[in-house]
Amino acid sequence: MQIQSPHLAAGDTFLRMPLILVGCPSAAYSTIDIHASDTKGALHLTSVDEPATPHDTMRHWIVDRATVGDVSVRYGTPPRPVSLATRNGPLYDLRAQSDGMMGAGYYFIADVATTLTYNITLRWDLSHMPAGSRGVWSLGEGTQHTVAPAEILARSYYAAGIVHSEPKAGDSKFTFYWMGLAPPDVKTTAMQLQAVHSYLAKFFHDEQSSYRIFIRSNPYPGFGGTALAHSFMYGYSEKGGTDPSRVRTYIAHEMVHNWPSLDSDEYSDTAWYAEGTADYFSAVLPLRAGIISSADFLSLINDHAQVYYTSPYRGKSNKEAAAKAWIDDAAEKVPYARGFMYLAFVDAEIRAKSNGQRSVDTLVVELTDRQRHGEKVGLRDWLNLVEKELGPEGRQQYEAMVAGKTEAPSVNSFGPCFHPEPVELPRYDPGFDPMRLAIVSNLLGDSPAAKAGVKEGDLIVSMTAKRVLEKTAGEMMEMKVIRAGQPLTFNFSPYGPPQPGWQWVMSDGARSGSCKID
Repeated sequence: MQIQSPHLAAGDTFLRMPLILVGCPSAAYSTIDIHASDTKGALHLTSVDEPATPHDTMRHWIVDRATVGDVSVRYGTPPRPVSLATRNGPLYDLRAQSDGMMGAGYYFIADVATTLTYNITLRWDLSHMPAGSRGVWSLGEGTQHTVAPAEILARSYYAAGIVHSEPKAGDSKFTFYWMGLAPPDVKTTAMQLQAVHSYLAKFFHDEQSSYRIFIRSNPYPGFGGTALAHSFMYGYSEKGGTDPSRVRTYIAHEMVHNWPSLDSDEYSDTAWYAEGTADYFSAVLPLRAGIISSADFLSLINDHAQVYYTSPYRGKSNKEAAAKAWIDDAAEKVPYARGFMYLAFVDAEIRAKSNGQRSVDTLVVELTDRQRHGEKVGLRDWLNLVEKELGPEGRQQYEAMVAGKTEAPSVNSFGPCFHPEPVELPRYDPGFDPMRLAIVSNLLGDSPAAKAGVKEGDLIVSMTAKRVLEKTAGEMMEMKVIRAGQPLTFNFSPYGPPQPGWQWVMSDGARSGSCKID
């Protein structure tokens, strides 16, 4: 990496890197791993680790003297070793794949610690890789030039090796990339998601936007994904079993992350907005575009409502949930479901107050437009717009959401085609870490699984999927494990006591084709 004349004084911070980012480790370079020099010669760097937060642990490198001219930096790392026991989580690491590697810059890039904008040129050296190798970045394939803050290098995805793509040329505004065998249903999924992306980009006034989806296989069960700059990475199990419709919903959520956000250093302050808008618009806009059916939409909003009303963190503040977000799957989901339900409530209130002339769309699109034009937009700006529409009650509703107060939904949430009804909802809780699907971890001694005979460290061969259990009330989970080389099978109910909540139903006389929530 070469940085043009950074003009650093002795003691200034030069580079930065997360050691841990939302539970995912990085290459965590030591001082001896990084070699820096300028026109005057070698630069000595000293590392300083910041106090850990629930979100990350950062390391900075400080220069020992003033820099002279351009600075060159060299460092490197092999991909992260992963196995059947690796915990499923955010895709911020770098992993080996068939004939190459794929991952996020956060894992291997120590970027320049500045908010300045740079003219960035990225080049690939593929001379030690197999013939026919390609190098792909979130912003394009091969050598790329862009003007952006330095942090975009870390906040991007990279793939190098025998990379396949759909379309094959890889020069489209919307492209899928993978290595090895093609993921299941990749062509159909690519076509459907391209339609979603086109509609989202038009809605957010960003029709020139490009988007790249990187797909890699995991050695453990389960799937997941994470959005970074103009891109998304999706990880799926080598053993299969992933529902393509769930994949499309998941990626649509991550696409929305390309637009709405609030500027803040505090995760708990704005996660509800980032994740809530992603859940909300990835459901509402595909319905509006006619890409998903009313039945699909109804299923989506009821899934979010079930997570919201059955959360063990119901009643806890956003800050309390955020403190546990990267060690407890239920805490991690709080801003998603809570943000979704809050935005649906605000939308119904604004539509009612404005006689249908404005909606939550109005607020989110305005803030996104302001950000695109270089303005820093934060929580205060959101609250100003909400209070402008709803008066003091708008702030009170926000404060109630932040505090974890459960509100009854507006009868007009999600338009006239659907209405909420009170129900008792089962709380899914198998009693062990649901993000480790290959090995029983963090087993609770009084859980249904433990009482059935499951033990910490059992190797999971298979278990009934949550989505299958949800379709049949009272279904028992069948869990097959291996313990000390012996196969064992257990059956138990993974549900705790039912919780009061709400689910939506189709209103009488509603015609599914007209339910667009315009």
